[in-house]
Amino acid sequence: MPILTNTAEQPEQPRRGAVWSIAVPERELDSNLIRLPAGEEIPAHIGAEVDTLVHVVRGEGVLTTEDGEEPLRAGDVALLPRRTVRGFRAGEGGLEYLTVHRRRRSLTIQGPRD
Repeated sequence: MPILTNTAEQPEQPRRGAVWSIAVPERELDSNLIRLPAGEEIPAHIGAEVDTLVHVVRGEGVLTTEDGEEPLRAGDVALLPRRTVRGFRAGEGGLEYLTVHRRRRSLTIQGPRD
């Protein structure tokens, strides 16, 4: 059964962070709608072990990578290869973007093997 979500019809809260995520446990993809209010940022960091596709849904801002800063606006799509530097800074109107990447499996602790 498909999961249908309209990114334009998300609630006002939370004001910052993940506004929407895929909640179905059995899946191979992860996707999150991230919201940053005007002027706020996610500092540059090295990404996880998955390639990530970013689609700017609303607003504008800046993407920081190893190569410098790139302006972002609604409709832009960026591919961020695994383990590369990325950071986001929202412009005056805020920034909302959708991320899509392969699901990372949770680490589990197992007892000793006999």
